Amino acid sequence: MLSSRFFPQVSSILKVYGPANDIELKINTDSRSFKSGETFVALHGDNFDGFSYVEQVITLGAKAIIYSRKDGRDLIIQSFSKKHPNILFVEATDSLKCIQELASLYIIEWRSKKADRKIIGITGSNGKTTHKEMIFSLLNSIFPDQVLATKGNLNNHIGVPLTIFGLEDHHEIAVIEMGMNHVGEINELCAIAHPEHGMITNIGSAHIEFMQSMENILKEKTCLYQAVLKNSLGRGMFVVNADDEYLIRLEKSPGLTTYGEKNGDIRINITDHKITFNINGLEAWITNNNILEHHNLKNLAGTAILAMKLFPEKAKKIALAACDYQQPSMNRSQWVDNIFLDAYNANPSSMRVSINSFVNVMKSKGISLDDCYFVLGDMNELGVFAEELHREIAEHLKSLGIKNVSFIGRYRDFYRKGFEDPKSSYLTKEEFHQEWRHIRKSYKFVFVKASRSLQLESLMSIV
Repeated sequence: MLSSRFFPQVSSILKVYGPANDIELKINTDSRSFKSGETFVALHGDNFDGFSYVEQVITLGAKAIIYSRKDGRDLIIQSFSKKHPNILFVEATDSLKCIQELASLYIIEWRSKKADRKIIGITGSNGKTTHKEMIFSLLNSIFPDQVLATKGNLNNHIGVPLTIFGLEDHHEIAVIEMGMNHVGEINELCAIAHPEHGMITNIGSAHIEFMQSMENILKEKTCLYQAVLKNSLGRGMFVVNADDEYLIRLEKSPGLTTYGEKNGDIRINITDHKITFNINGLEAWITNNNILEHHNLKNLAGTAILAMKLFPEKAKKIALAACDYQQPSMNRSQWVDNIFLDAYNANPSSMRVSINSFVNVMKSKGISLDDCYFVLGDMNELGVFAEELHREIAEHLKSLGIKNVSFIGRYRDFYRKGFEDPKSSYLTKEEFHQEWRHIRKSYKFVFVKASRSLQLESLMSIV
């Protein structure tokens, strides 16, 4: 149980007002969803300050409030403390740092209670949430109600602590997704979560605007591997895709397993919906008819390999669970009738993989690409590389023989440098609405992908 007994170990805590007895801390950082008995953490940023909602959460029944030190707040808090002596008020140098320290202490204690408890970290440029959902499903199938995983995509400096606070005594495995867009963030998350096993999904050009080069992205993602080596004394299980030209460079360790269709310690074969590979001296067979995309079948193979490496005695049960796995609806890549929609995120590597996968699915169905339509929107956070990378994706479309294309967004002209004769291009999705109605009725299958800023999922409501 997370409680105030951890406070003496938290370096960022400066003062505590209120009852001295130990109290349970149910952390909530959002005043909109706050419930009686919870602890409110007043986070702050450039354009918001949670301290403004302290009085509101007091009326809602807050048990404790953690806030950042700032001139003038002492008198306010002393007044609140006199009026509400049963509420714990905690002043910290920084409220975010405070919950990060609390999370770190909490997961260390949780891990120490049983020698075989496991903390698994997952990062990568694309597919983190997909891999996290897969590994959670596989492990939960053999250890029901004993696995905690990151909810949604709460994978940042706030989300990781919130995930950790969800650990309870009945959990034996924590699966923690770790995202980043700036240098140093993976190290910070590893310092909070203390992963001893893990997986890097791939190295792509996501966030290259901030990272400046693929080498920097590789270095940042590899921080998870280095943390696992340190935390596990080199014995932690770690799995990567050796078909990735960057991940294949990872320095070998006793726990590192590489897999791939072309490279790796474990060679996987994917034919239609069947996956086969040899592991731990056994041949694994997985047939999954719920997953259409080749890359997601490969993702399933990778997560199954990690699960089997962690629990070799459960390999057969893990393979059976993989056969039944169905991808949850995450408002990300999904099929909506005859439309493949991925309006949550887009970068050059995920765009290329998604296009290739869609084309392969069409070929497997015997559908001509002339009967398909492609709608591509902006890929964000590419900085000075935006023009080059949009052009390369457009050239890739052209090389596949795709003819029916619309480009949408501020980078539409960059796309057109590689695909000069699209059916249309628009600055905004609203300008595209009328044509979209015609496309939905006229083509057998439609591909839609763009960064979140365009909100292309709204097209689904237009018929």
